[in-house]
Amino acid sequence: MRKKFILLCLLAVAPWAYSQVGINTSNPQGMLHVDGGKDNPSTGIPNTVQQANDFTVTSAGRVGIGNIAPTSNLHIVNNGTATSIGGGEATNTGLLIENPVTNNSILAILRTIGTTGIKQAVMGINPNFNGNNGAFIISRIPGGSDFAMDLTTGNIGVATNIPTNTLDVAGSARVRTLDVAAGATLITPVYTDPNGVLNKAVSNVYGTVINNTVNIASGATNTLITGIADGGIYKAVVSVSNSCGRVAVADYYVTNNNFNSAFSIKGINGLLNTDTTDKAPAFTEVNRNTTSVVWSGIPNCAGGTNTAFSYTLTMPSAGTINLTNNGNVSLEYRIVLTRIF
Repeated sequence: MRKKFILLCLLAVAPWAYSQVGINTSNPQGMLHVDGGKDNPSTGIPNTVQQANDFTVTSAGRVGIGNIAPTSNLHIVNNGTATSIGGGEATNTGLLIENPVTNNSILAILRTIGTTGIKQAVMGINPNFNGNNGAFIISRIPGGSDFAMDLTTGNIGVATNIPTNTLDVAGSARVRTLDVAAGATLITPVYTDPNGVLNKAVSNVYGTVINNTVNIASGATNTLITGIADGGIYKAVVSVSNSCGRVAVADYYVTNNNFNSAFSIKGINGLLNTDTTDKAPAFTEVNRNTTSVVWSGIPNCAGGTNTAFSYTLTMPSAGTINLTNNGNVSLEYRIVLTRIF
């Protein structure tokens, strides 16, 4: 009799031992199913909105958050819409790991000991890094160094896990597109030292460049460039050309000092791609603020005569250079100023 009673009890308990458990739902979709919002239907599969507040463990041991059919060991589906990024966590962040205690680490994937016995936190994908500063590593293979961040200095390394500068690239770099500075925008050149570290040369202003292009009618005067920095000494290059392939290029020294109106311009040399041996222009230095240039050997072409490339440069005030077209046709003039002191 006793044996029969035990058998009956086992038969009664067996279905419960293998049943699904639901919390806040009578319609569990996994071995354990928690309906946080109590909004799931009594029959059928919950829709996407209803699953958003659900937690599920399947018979395969997979865990779903916001998802009743997880396809990996942990499958999180964020069904909300983030409302902000930057100043704080987004309203509907898919995954947030936080330690609210000040100065405590938020996440350490691997806690290890460095070469000098100092503990460090190493994080990343395929990390195998043994140092004393801690690093965030992304590499294609364990021990690689495709991308690294030193967690002490904040330096970022590309193809190196020991970056010595804010950005340290152990290899070549490519910029596919660069903007062209319009008008008198100040451009600063960049140089490299023997270690490949980018620097400015001599000073923060040496080598800075501004440029402009303007079309000026015959006999007219217009501003060629303005916005030249005060206190600088420049090498200026002015070019003019026509549709017949003739190009005239002239060099000038420019000093620009507003104090005591100490600004001036002087012609140096030039080149005309002419058929004669007389390739240089003739400069007439009217005064320290004005210089005129005449080119010889220009053939009549496109309506222009041998005077077509002649012009006068004037500095009416500090920071500005005007051009008067002394030729007989409208032409486009280009100027580039490079600061030398």
